[in-house]
Amino acid sequence: MAWEVVEAALVSCILVGFVAFALIYATPLQGPAAYTPPQQPQLMNLAQQALDRVVLVNGRVFARDGGRWAVADLALSAPRPLYQPQIDETKLSLLQALADAGPAGPLCAINQKAFVDETGIERAILVGFGVLRPASTSAHFDYARILRNFFGGDWDKYDIELVIKPLVNLTICPNVRVAGVDITRRDPVCSNVPRGRVFVRSTAGGRVVVTGMRCEVNVGCDVFSYDLSLTYANGVWQAEVPLPPSAYAGLGDTAGLALIAQKVDYPRASDLFVFNTTSRSLAYGMYGPDGKLWLLHDHTVSCGTGSTPALGIRELDVYTGAGFVTLVNGAVLDPGAGGGNVKVDACQSCTKNARCAACWVEPPANAIFAVAWVERESQGKKDSAPLSVMLLVPLAPAQPRSAIRIGTWHRWTPREPELQSAVATRIADGQTTTYQLRLVLYRRP
Repeated sequence: MAWEVVEAALVSCILVGFVAFALIYATPLQGPAAYTPPQQPQLMNLAQQALDRVVLVNGRVFARDGGRWAVADLALSAPRPLYQPQIDETKLSLLQALADAGPAGPLCAINQKAFVDETGIERAILVGFGVLRPASTSAHFDYARILRNFFGGDWDKYDIELVIKPLVNLTICPNVRVAGVDITRRDPVCSNVPRGRVFVRSTAGGRVVVTGMRCEVNVGCDVFSYDLSLTYANGVWQAEVPLPPSAYAGLGDTAGLALIAQKVDYPRASDLFVFNTTSRSLAYGMYGPDGKLWLLHDHTVSCGTGSTPALGIRELDVYTGAGFVTLVNGAVLDPGAGGGNVKVDACQSCTKNARCAACWVEPPANAIFAVAWVERESQGKKDSAPLSVMLLVPLAPAQPRSAIRIGTWHRWTPREPELQSAVATRIADGQTTTYQLRLVLYRRP
């Protein structure tokens, strides 16, 4: 009888201990942390407020920090007025590169002092044909400033992790041979595309508008479009883009072709593709944290060859979703290879004798991407460089669109912390794409 009393007491102590542990230490997500259950609703509410600030507040995300740029805030709303809150995809585009969530490529040095002094960007990553993104050596996350903007004087009590990813993926999938070059997309979703055809494939059905732009030396640029419906076949939603054979004539030398696909019903998605048959881009385009779209002569970039004396920017257009807007006609880039000083300036000021190694434009707030049509000033064929190229510079996140993940806990630990946490989620539109956002708020003991 005495032993049964002792056994009952032991069981009671164990149960009391287990309940105390569950109430004091267990978290809804993971790991032990000292807190009491009444704090959890308050933390959940604060997590939702933090995510609301991400979506609804238009703040200055990038700030110059000495010679580098810093991510100082995660207030990602697009400029108002809008019919509803939208994410500013130009901010996402730069965050994608810094968070290592975008396309990877070679690291290129910028060999032009005037450009480096103006922008603070010494190195960039080549993420596509003639397309650069600022490297992490030129920009970094200032986690303390981010947290101060969210939590004020209590900033050191909290950490956040923000994850942003598209709700639907849309991909242009070509499989054509032009001028002896196979033009394909290295993406699993683009497997099994029949030779000689171009498809748009998606993870959801709906209606897609494909806009094409074709430019030609001594002719100019022409815009055309197709209105397509995605149908389900062989495990994927797809539609064929009925490009005529004439669309490929002269590509890689005297002509350029680009396609833009937009899923126009909900949830939205988009993709861009330039049909390229040469490894020589002549020039490079880069959207920077200063909010400017830069064009650089390839002599200024270590990834380029720099053998072309001068380049003419015949046309620079930005696409806003409602159509193309021309920002530049007839600018000239001069690498200064023959001696003498060169400069960087607004593209409209870079005329024939201005000696601009790089020039910039400020795209409108609703711009999605830019198309630059670049021609050699001297059309004499002295080397293997093409007579012309088309550059397609995204101002929104580019493929592959893996999740953008930003965790302020990196300021003190390399691993996701085991702390009391709460989660908030939300769906929000950008100019081109519908995104799923997830914010985890951690409270430090």
